[in-house]
Amino acid sequence: MDHIKLSTKKELEIYMNPVRQNLLRLLERSKLPMTPKQLSQKMDISPSSVQHHIKKLESLGVITLDHTENINGITARYYCPTYVNVRIGLDHPDDTQLQKEVLVQEQIARTYEGFLTQKKKFIEQFNNEDLESRWNLGDIMTGVVHLTPGEGDELLKLIREFLDAHAIPSEEKSPWEYAFILYNAEENLYE
Repeated sequence: MDHIKLSTKKELEIYMNPVRQNLLRLLERSKLPMTPKQLSQKMDISPSSVQHHIKKLESLGVITLDHTENINGITARYYCPTYVNVRIGLDHPDDTQLQKEVLVQEQIARTYEGFLTQKKKFIEQFNNEDLESRWNLGDIMTGVVHLTPGEGDELLKLIREFLDAHAIPSEEKSPWEYAFILYNAEENLYE
């Protein structure tokens, strides 16, 4: 999978916009490309506003025009994400460090809220009947594993390769949203 590194303040401002983040998330979770009109209905904003945000995201290379269709004499444009890994340079402190940290916190919180929303819908549907054996829609795991430096690199590589291999949607697959935080927690690592 290709990587895009956002390094200028302008690129980061385009990417970090909350409306654009929501738009990108909707496209990433969709199995099919979407038109600005479809996106505007889901986001409750005007199609012209969606089109403006799409153009900004296209300039970064994170959204692309998938195809067009002629519907009743009107050309409908269908957009999809470009399925790239976006790096915002969180590991390189600069004058946008605070904004980058807020973006990451918001993405993690949004993923957690999505998890809670799906679980709530599941509980309401099954009215608390044997939820333990039926719940298979995700999990939250925390803990500590003990790895050699090589094993740590191997774990990160396995996760990245798996995610890259499953980034493109299809009719028979469901979107799974994720947020991983993995780091070397050795207390004396940098002394």
